[in-house]
Amino acid sequence: MKMNKFIILPLFFLSIIFSLSASSWVMIWMGMELNLLSFIFMLLKEKTIMNTESTMSYFMIQAIGSLMFLFVINVNMIFYNEISSINAWAPPLALMLKSGMAPLHSWTPSVVSKFNPSSLFMFLTMQKLVPMVILFSSWFSICTWISFTNIFMGSIGGITQASVHKLLVSSSINNIGWMILCMMQSILMFVIFFFSYTMMNFLTINFVKTFKIKWVVQINSMTYTNKLLFFSLMMSLGGLPPFLGFMPKWLIIKKISSLMPTLVFFSIILSVITLFFYMKMTLTLLVLSSSDLKSRMTWKTSLKYYLFVLFNCLSPLMFVVLT
Repeated sequence: MKMNKFIILPLFFLSIIFSLSASSWVMIWMGMELNLLSFIFMLLKEKTIMNTESTMSYFMIQAIGSLMFLFVINVNMIFYNEISSINAWAPPLALMLKSGMAPLHSWTPSVVSKFNPSSLFMFLTMQKLVPMVILFSSWFSICTWISFTNIFMGSIGGITQASVHKLLVSSSINNIGWMILCMMQSILMFVIFFFSYTMMNFLTINFVKTFKIKWVVQINSMTYTNKLLFFSLMMSLGGLPPFLGFMPKWLIIKKISSLMPTLVFFSIILSVITLFFYMKMTLTLLVLSSSDLKSRMTWKTSLKYYLFVLFNCLSPLMFVVLT
């Protein structure tokens, strides 16, 4: 635990800063490998068979992505950018594979859903940051395609899911698409979206950890008040107005509606699909009978979630200030 706090976590965040500030591809690759090393140590914090299996699977996938990335760097250095087709497609595909972006996301639900809660939070948030920024800065021309693909696959990927962790993974894929759209228009909008998304994931994963929830049906054993809290968190992740998750999406829709109307139209339709499976899940559980057991949350934890619900409902005021 002490090693995790004083060595692994600082190394994890420093590797992200190192990758984002690097001036050469080799330095970016080194930063991503340091990030992978520190994240593997986080995954191994819980030594169970399932966790070890998922860690090995994650390491193998990351190794394949890293080898692809390093191979293209070497080819580029040897042939001086003569093989343009490899330089155009191989690096972004490697980054998409490493971060679990669509269409190379098929490994994420089965592998990431077995992570411990803290590692799951890091993967859904901070682990996406470096690949997104590199894709935006170096392959801007394909960002629209990447954005729509992630919004589409994230929307349909959660329809049949019964696992809460897998639902969060599908939500992450969907939100990656929206974040790339934000980045294409304004860095400030991206920062707002990323901050909101990180905060929503932090509270949702803490909630799931507190009640030891793995499957959607387990939510039925909670009290009605806690079900309402969970409903608020999931609707915010889905982007339902007037919750916090709606505000950054509305900002980007307002910004690009005149520039890319077709993309905006399909993105809204796909977001409605996302909201459909969230609402179907949570509303069904709300109408079912609730448990009479007392809540497991302490008063401090309860206060944190109640303040978030209040902040969720007051987020339209932030929207008014920002627009």
